[in-house]
Amino acid sequence: MQLLFQGFLLSLMKKLLVPYLDIRKAAGDIEQVSILLDKLPENTIDNQPWPEFTNKLQASFSIAHTGEAILLKYNVTEEALKVATFETNGAVHKDNCVEFFVSFGNEESYYNIEMNCIGVGLIAYGSARLNRTFIPKKLVEKIQTYIKIKTVPDKNETPYTWEITLIIPIAVFLHSDLKTFSNQTAQGNFFKCGDDLPQPHFYSWNMIHAATPDFHLPKFFGALTFERIFKSDKLEQAKC
Repeated sequence: MQLLFQGFLLSLMKKLLVPYLDIRKAAGDIEQVSILLDKLPENTIDNQPWPEFTNKLQASFSIAHTGEAILLKYNVTEEALKVATFETNGAVHKDNCVEFFVSFGNEESYYNIEMNCIGVGLIAYGSARLNRTFIPKKLVEKIQTYIKIKTVPDKNETPYTWEITLIIPIAVFLHSDLKTFSNQTAQGNFFKCGDDLPQPHFYSWNMIHAATPDFHLPKFFGALTFERIFKSDKLEQAKC
């Protein structure tokens, strides 16, 4: 029975290639990085594992890496905005929030990277929901963010659209022995939530099968492969 269940989970597991993205021409301008990410494939966050929290919002993400950082952009359209958390490592999941959970290689523990719509972040590390270790605030705040929030016509059922671009340096993953993201394998999932919004919701990229809302279930992570950076790319980087 256990083998059958494991096979069932594998059949549901999404697979995602995280491409290498050359951002040298962006010259450190995160707005330009955001534009570059717009040219990559969008991945929808459209699974609603818990029907009692059904919502009509739309969410997607684009992802890439530079070898030394993960580049991640979320696009969200939803009907309400509410921000009550302004402290790093605070309860950002209660606001309009997007999340990225990831473990590298064969690690049992994983990172949960959570950001509300104004760029206040939380990162913790551990093997399960309980007894997690917060990443130091100074490291969390090294993540660069670029945010756009706008309204759309009143007749639209989802009158707010917002996007957030993140540059997540490799140093954030301090519990893992990572020298580069090049050719790295990982497991992860991407989420959209808002526990304290007028209509609470819990969306996932890879499907989750659980009785109650819970993102802290690594067995439902998808497979991530970071594109290899070839020597010629590294040589070109060294010239710059």
